[in-house]
Amino acid sequence: MGILEKLRWLAPCAMAFLATLQAPAWAQEPAPDPARAVLERAAEAMGGKERLEALETVVLTGFGQRVYHKGGGFLTGEAMAPPKWQSVADAQRTFDLQNERALNQERRAFHFPFAGLFGLDFARNSTLQSGTQLLDHPLPALLEALDEETRLGSVSIEDGIILVEFTPEGSSTPAWLGIDPRTHLPAFSRWIEGDPNLGDLTHTAWFTGYAPFDGVQLPLGLMNRLDWREQVTLMFQVDSYRLDVPAEQLPTFPEAPRTSAVGSSPQARVSQVADGVWDVRVGTSGGAVIEFADRLVMFEAYGGEAQTLARIDAANALVPGKQVEAVIVSHHHFDHTGGLRAAVSRGLEVISHRGNEGIIREMLARPAVHFPDALARNPHDLVFTPVDEELVLEDAMRRLELYRVVEHAHMPNAIFAYLPQERITMEGDLGDEAWNFHWWGGALAANIAHYGIEPETNIAVHSSGPLSIAQTLANIQRQAEAAMQYCRETEAGGRYVFGCPVQYDSTGPLPLTVR
Repeated sequence: MGILEKLRWLAPCAMAFLATLQAPAWAQEPAPDPARAVLERAAEAMGGKERLEALETVVLTGFGQRVYHKGGGFLTGEAMAPPKWQSVADAQRTFDLQNERALNQERRAFHFPFAGLFGLDFARNSTLQSGTQLLDHPLPALLEALDEETRLGSVSIEDGIILVEFTPEGSSTPAWLGIDPRTHLPAFSRWIEGDPNLGDLTHTAWFTGYAPFDGVQLPLGLMNRLDWREQVTLMFQVDSYRLDVPAEQLPTFPEAPRTSAVGSSPQARVSQVADGVWDVRVGTSGGAVIEFADRLVMFEAYGGEAQTLARIDAANALVPGKQVEAVIVSHHHFDHTGGLRAAVSRGLEVISHRGNEGIIREMLARPAVHFPDALARNPHDLVFTPVDEELVLEDAMRRLELYRVVEHAHMPNAIFAYLPQERITMEGDLGDEAWNFHWWGGALAANIAHYGIEPETNIAVHSSGPLSIAQTLANIQRQAEAAMQYCRETEAGGRYVFGCPVQYDSTGPLPLTVR
């Protein structure tokens, strides 16, 4: 049956079922709450409400793929850029249903060259989950919707699926369950979370391939999708379920992390690099602030709202009468643009490669109603200044040259900055002293040669602070050699890693090996 035929068939089924929930005019008993009736019918279809509510633990295992950076870490910001995925193996998710929590344990590795060993080595990761993090599976989602403290909302039809709105206790944001009118099993769940790049971000988790396990119907197929670009974020296949597992077979749940103190905010560290040039960073991430005759310009809005606002506030205290009025964005990746909405909330002009304008406009246009952020509280229109091959910012006090990054397969639509008088470069993801591996080691030297510049100092976004160009290139060479050694070791063990063999060291492309 085609999708259109299926929708035409499901819609009457949904309407017919909803009609059964309406009490006739002559009935003495009040009509049942439609939302609760739909949910209770779903519970019966899954195995019975009493059976579901009596479950203490459910453990699933399986494998799949996760998308990188919610789709914001691809090669470029274009909608049709090839996606980057992360393998998920040896996955086990333990639901402690009575305490409304889960422990997700999995091994994962990226399907692309990554700078850290932790992204490639399939090390086991554990995440304690609660709240909306449990809504991506129909069992805890349905139990949450049926909880006596949950506020039930409207019942509607979406593409032939019965949609029930509910708001969990303690939440002001609704969630939804979609129920198949034919099987009465949950077809999907939906919830909203705040996101630093995308504002209110709606997640929909789809459930397919139901099968019985100890009398309970559970899905073998799980797939999550965002309302941004319809991006799929998780594709997961369950290969086993176990119900009410003996305690000796269960993992130990860690204690829930303590929330940070109210009002606490990150502290920016400021160090002067040259006259009118400072490095302003939070922890090991940040960048330069450059003084011009009548304003300050900041490099990168990295991390998130709090981190970026801390850097802006620290910069605004540097020179009496001068404020940060523009931010240079090296490239679109979501870690490097996590504070962009916050920067625009302060009215900052955004300067980046022209190829990033589309995705930047998408990020800034999204609402943040349920989870208001700085841009929602203080809205500003985007002022975007594009860089094609190069752009010069110059006044009587300063000359800053912006160049398109060349020969860097990690970020084609990227720019870096150069102060010719001070001989300082500023960049994101050309060099990082903390990386284990560098797969694009020739990029920094290639850009220096291509543009004929002569830097002495480099201020990287990922760094403890400014380093000499010589030290930066030495770090890159060490990281490239470490990547080569990693490729040799993995190949010897019969495993072929994305990015191997390494194509560059710090001097440029390596000779090809005859195959």
